[in-house]
Amino acid sequence: MSKHSDVFEIITDLDIAETPFAIASVFKVQGSSSGKVGDKALFDENGKRIVGYIGGGCIENRVAATAKETLIDGIPRTVEIDLDSDQMGMGIPCGGYMSVIVEPQLKIPTLLVRGMGSVVEVLSQMAHTLKFKVVIQTPEEEADRYPEAERIITDPLEMDDIDFDVDYFVLATHHRDDDRISCEALKRGIPYVAVVASGKKTGIITDYLREHGITDEDLERFHAPAGLDLEAKTAEEIALSILSEMVMHRNGGTGHPMRTMVSEENVPKKQT
Repeated sequence: MSKHSDVFEIITDLDIAETPFAIASVFKVQGSSSGKVGDKALFDENGKRIVGYIGGGCIENRVAATAKETLIDGIPRTVEIDLDSDQMGMGIPCGGYMSVIVEPQLKIPTLLVRGMGSVVEVLSQMAHTLKFKVVIQTPEEEADRYPEAERIITDPLEMDDIDFDVDYFVLATHHRDDDRISCEALKRGIPYVAVVASGKKTGIITDYLREHGITDEDLERFHAPAGLDLEAKTAEEIALSILSEMVMHRNGGTGHPMRTMVSEENVPKKQT
């Protein structure tokens, strides 16, 4: 049995339950330290140790605070701990020094797609590749077209019936109630609500949303026509434009060409 088998077992359980956690691993030790290279511990969103060991209580408290930070912004951090520093108040002058890396494991974002057709099929494939949890609501006769989806819903599904978290919602139904469903999705607080629609239909839906209490701030979460402007023509290109917008939303990107993001000081000067 592995030294860290209990840690790995809990990781599996947390992944299945879609519970965020952080992994703390000791990767460097100099001098005397209770924690050894390779020691691991898991921490929850409140900074509470779940399982594992990385050192004494003061070390654990320092790492726990960092774990809590990483689970807020999703950015891994290293913690450098001087075990012989009175200024840091470690209270354990061992005479050593240790380094710990803390890696957040956030919940995989869930994409709910309502609709059918080639765009939805490609969207499901691409979203799965990009590490989204894909849920498709579609007619029963279409269910076998989405092998990558984690869940297929063939029954009617109203917003009030959804019993799971939705981070991204794409309507590709072209139904008459797309305006009502969009409104309910926004009121539910879904961060990204998109509709595959023409400019004309988008205008009609937007008017409906304003008439039913959707504010300008709420409309910042409404994306219609769905996707970035790629002059997309095919189903694959349309799906790509939608996924590109979703990734931009997830990562806080701008959607600008990378060449325009390069600062002037990094651009090589022309030789004379």
